[in-house]
Amino acid sequence: MTRRRLLVVAGAAVGVATLAVALRPILRHVDWFRVRRVEVVGAVYLDPNEIARAMQLKSRASIFDDLTPARDRVLAMPGVRNVTVDWRLPGALVVEVTEFEPVALTQAQGRLALVDRRGRVLPFDPTRSATDLPVATGDPAVTALLDRIRDVDSDLFGQVVSATRERGTVVVETATERILFRPGADAKDLNALRVVRSEVRRRGMAVAELDARFEKRIVVRGRRS
Repeated sequence: MTRRRLLVVAGAAVGVATLAVALRPILRHVDWFRVRRVEVVGAVYLDPNEIARAMQLKSRASIFDDLTPARDRVLAMPGVRNVTVDWRLPGALVVEVTEFEPVALTQAQGRLALVDRRGRVLPFDPTRSATDLPVATGDPAVTALLDRIRDVDSDLFGQVVSATRERGTVVVETATERILFRPGADAKDLNALRVVRSEVRRRGMAVAELDARFEKRIVVRGRRS
């Protein structure tokens, strides 16, 4: 298809969409545009069927109805961070959901639960989707640091087994080492730690603990043979 034809097709599509919006008060009463399908995109932990039910669409709902109330009902669901609702001719609604991202597992009311970067317990079933997350206390200082580690050093995040806070120190443990952080450790600190861990591995050093609480230096403590 030539560039000119592509532009013509794109222009025609925009024109149809614009016309449809302009004629919405009329079209919403046409049976051809009744909602026959709801497509949920982006849901990882929430059940798409529950999301569709939360919209509370009437039996003769049209894709040209005001979708704001339906969107707001989905947005009010625990665990939903953002949602958009759009229509697709002739009778489909596309619901795109952004969930709050779990960063760790924690003990809550005698069971394991998922928490986000702010330490809030999320209403997600940990068994619904395969989760390979560390176990952590619900302390916001701990969960925020874990989220930062995931952004800056995904390799380290994938090795973290647990994370806790002991007084003024966040203690992160992998299968082979303990790493000590100050709660406000930033990307610069994490990048420096990544360099040190890489050098430690290169040298084949047996390390028990890395202390990253100090500005511009990381203390490496080895294992005794």
